[in-house]
Amino acid sequence: MSHTDNGWNVKIYVVTWNVSTKFPENISLNKLLGLETRPEQDTHLPDFFVIGLQEVNAQPQNTLFNLFKDDLWTQKFKDLLKERDYVVIKTEQMQGLLLSVFARRKHLLHLRQVETEYTRTGLGGIWGNKGAVSIRMNVYGSSICLVNAHLAAHDHMLEERINDYERIVQEQKFHVKAKEAIFDHDYVFWFGDLNFRLTGEATTSADEIRTMVARDELKQLIEKDQLLLVRREGRAFQKLQERLPQFPPTFKFEHGTNDYDMKRRPAWTDRILYAVNETNYRNVRLTVEQTSYKSHPSYSISDHKPVTSEFTLKCTLALSSDENGNAYPVAGTRHKVIRRKKRRFAAVSAISRTAPPVALVDTEGASRGDARVQRKSQYNSEQFRKHYNKRLSYKMAMANNSDVHSFDDIVADLVDDGAQVYEDASERTITFKPIELWHIGEPNTIEYVIPAGFDESNADWIGIYRENFTSLNEYLAYEYTETYKDKQHQLNEQQVQHLHNTRTVELTFSENVSLPLGEQYQLLYFQSTGTRGVTGLVGISSPFAVEKRCPSPSFDDID
Repeated sequence: MSHTDNGWNVKIYVVTWNVSTKFPENISLNKLLGLETRPEQDTHLPDFFVIGLQEVNAQPQNTLFNLFKDDLWTQKFKDLLKERDYVVIKTEQMQGLLLSVFARRKHLLHLRQVETEYTRTGLGGIWGNKGAVSIRMNVYGSSICLVNAHLAAHDHMLEERINDYERIVQEQKFHVKAKEAIFDHDYVFWFGDLNFRLTGEATTSADEIRTMVARDELKQLIEKDQLLLVRREGRAFQKLQERLPQFPPTFKFEHGTNDYDMKRRPAWTDRILYAVNETNYRNVRLTVEQTSYKSHPSYSISDHKPVTSEFTLKCTLALSSDENGNAYPVAGTRHKVIRRKKRRFAAVSAISRTAPPVALVDTEGASRGDARVQRKSQYNSEQFRKHYNKRLSYKMAMANNSDVHSFDDIVADLVDDGAQVYEDASERTITFKPIELWHIGEPNTIEYVIPAGFDESNADWIGIYRENFTSLNEYLAYEYTETYKDKQHQLNEQQVQHLHNTRTVELTFSENVSLPLGEQYQLLYFQSTGTRGVTGLVGISSPFAVEKRCPSPSFDDID
């Protein structure tokens, strides 16, 4: 991730692979992820790895194992990426569909409103062998939706694949205001075993396709691709873009070889598509550049070849120039306007204080609860300027010697007409006060500072993690934070106003918290709306040590 005077860019590496129920035994994943043998040899690492797998072995004994530990594929990727300081942000699984997001540690506090969804399409929607799992999140203020799908198989099932796509789009709903649907997001990445085949089943045999591949006649062959045709016709995936594959069909191969299985007609079943809503905001423009798109034929444990693609996401200030050549933010451009009367999320329904914190690794069947989203009313221009003058959106507007008053005009215009203005909420974080020493077997009270304007949710919690944790699911203990959401109706106006000012809060952890000696730990603050709700990491403490004090001698110990 890099910043410029006028914005930022983020690099994402996407993997899709139908692993055909195989386990990651005796294989190296370095080449698949574009990594060298040793971490110090890696250059230009992406900011995020997005891993989408299909047909992961989902037998009952494996499903039970995954309730307590990462599945074997996630663990394999994690072992490789933790050496490069990546952390598992979220994992979502529905039977054989598995989606994981890894982020470099330096980005953790800039990821907000993380949420998962899944949709079953197998057997008319009652079976999860087909369908989609998705993860949505905000990255430096921009919203991203990642969809890993496995659609209906076989050449003649084109209409079923289109129906699967439509069902996923219609049924997947998130609890983030103005971003409830997949295509409401700034960026969408849709990938997986989409199972689209080649037309002309009666006229083009498997042998003929194999011959055309051997002759490198891929351009002629791709014109028969069902996905390309339905996109052109506007029947499905028409909102997404794809660089046409320049690699051979990725299905179907004899296991352990690079030879096509002639029982099936070879096809490009494994795809990665993307979309960007370039004009979602009035003050910035969003773009995406696909820098690679390829298959990896050296991996032969499955009848599919894995496919990867790299993207660079860019957010730049929308600038124009006056007659003297001075740059200033665009104020009057008629961009897409998304109305939203409220902002920031908070759960309406309370979560039980005795329940564990929101799971950061979700599996099919987990209860969604009834959490819904509320937001506070829009700031007026004066409040906007007062509270956001140090934030990225404001700094971007001040770039290139832009007149300060021009930004005020933009903000006033945006606030008045309810348009969506880009701002990076992740610049508001919880600050933990230093912890000198943690005493095992005793209550420990910590202090943290809540910044002005920060919205606590009903299920915010603080977890204890080992230093250099590799997954947000690795908490050793937790406590829910004190929240006033359920008590605000009892507070007077002055007390309510106090909650929106910068303030210091104390929280006591029980003496029953047991931490191994000889290690360093950190506290992580999560903003959360509850089980399977919207979650974001908003604070990380400095590392601290633990000790167990010797008990004071009693009178019985004295001779």
